[in-house]
Amino acid sequence: MLSEAGKPLRREHWTIHLALRIGFPQHINEPTRFLQQAWQSLQHQHPALGATVDDSSAIPRLVAGAIDTNTWVSETFAVCYEYKTAQDLFPNLHSTPTATCYWLPASSEIVIRSSHWRIDGVGMVLLAHDFMTALASAVQHDGHDAPLKVLMPDSNDPRPLGPSLEQLASAQSKFPATRDGTEHPLLAAAADALVGQFLRGVPSIGLPTRAGSAESVPGASGCGAVRLDAAKTMKVTTACRRDGIKVTSAVHAAIVRVAAGFPQHPLSKSYAAFVPVDLRRALDATATPETKAASKVVGLYFSGLPVCVDSVIPQDGASAKSFKDIARDLAAVYGRDLVQFWAPDDESDQKLGLLDIAEPYLRRTTALFGAPVPEGFPPTQTPDLSSLGRVEAYLQHDYGSANGNVQLKDVWLGTEMLNRCVQFHTWSWRGELTIGACFNLSFYEKGLVDDILNKVVQELLEGCGVEN
Repeated sequence: MLSEAGKPLRREHWTIHLALRIGFPQHINEPTRFLQQAWQSLQHQHPALGATVDDSSAIPRLVAGAIDTNTWVSETFAVCYEYKTAQDLFPNLHSTPTATCYWLPASSEIVIRSSHWRIDGVGMVLLAHDFMTALASAVQHDGHDAPLKVLMPDSNDPRPLGPSLEQLASAQSKFPATRDGTEHPLLAAAADALVGQFLRGVPSIGLPTRAGSAESVPGASGCGAVRLDAAKTMKVTTACRRDGIKVTSAVHAAIVRVAAGFPQHPLSKSYAAFVPVDLRRALDATATPETKAASKVVGLYFSGLPVCVDSVIPQDGASAKSFKDIARDLAAVYGRDLVQFWAPDDESDQKLGLLDIAEPYLRRTTALFGAPVPEGFPPTQTPDLSSLGRVEAYLQHDYGSANGNVQLKDVWLGTEMLNRCVQFHTWSWRGELTIGACFNLSFYEKGLVDDILNKVVQELLEGCGVEN
């Protein structure tokens, strides 16, 4: 769909970028060779980084041939002296057939970049942990051309390409696939009900795009970010805990409130979107002995839950929903049990997990995203949110030993956007909350998005009762 549409532009929707700002021991003045060794070892651990799509058959599949480590570095690793930060590099990159890695000496940042069909956000930070572990090992070996098995003593052999989410879900499902490909009525009903929740709020409210951009061709992506200091982050966290909601729900509510403050199409009364959810825990909870051992780092192991928040626009003399009411509506979605996920409207005790309905749900959402906007509806300009939560759940501040300690000083994540939506990201690192936004420069001015980010922070602080 959008990934295919971006090919003539040499861009790909949702391409994911993770930047790591790294601190090296004082005796290391030129770290490039260590970084290259870490990148080599990462591909050795995760061959899917070098996999490409073979679409010669009816069903495209990933293929990963043997890659010489020196060739891997020469073709996929670059040193970028001309860019000061990862955010400066971000709009200047184009599609590549494999994952790529960029070193920015000016900011001491490494940027790992990949198509989103290859890896999701949680997978990217899990991958970053493996990268930092390999980097610390390379530093401890003083940059000598140590064999990869020496740098990675716990990884004697390359891992095979991991199974897809659909393959894992099918292998673990209580409902085996039918020979003729027909859907089980219960799974079909559950998938229809999920999509129906989203459609109830269509057309959604949105953010205003550039004047005259209706026929514009997508261009480069832009990004922006705001950060709350540790003191304000703690106050927001405490307020959310008091109200029984997650910080993610509060940030999302602030985004909805800010979007609702802009003029909307007459038909747009609700906020309707899909919120991404990580399925790794659900996969582990229902795993078989065969599927439990499968690596779930590189791969797309997430889904999108539909959310529909009504009454976000004042209408018929009634006021719009408050920040806390919107946050509670969103919290109900974020807090759903993905294993005991859905039950039919009958007296049976049977409950389905989200994984049970993964395939029929995917078929419906794929058709939904590929369908044209209905006549009379506004174009889709709905802001959405993807949250990594507390990044320390995946990454350490320090890697290695005292004589070869490598510090991870900061992280940043962004995605390329080719549609008319702004994608927000939020995460906390070292006790500070970051809210980022990525958007296409053909449809949004950076100044407007920066202003929206500041409004989101203000709405978040006011909604949580925190003084700015």
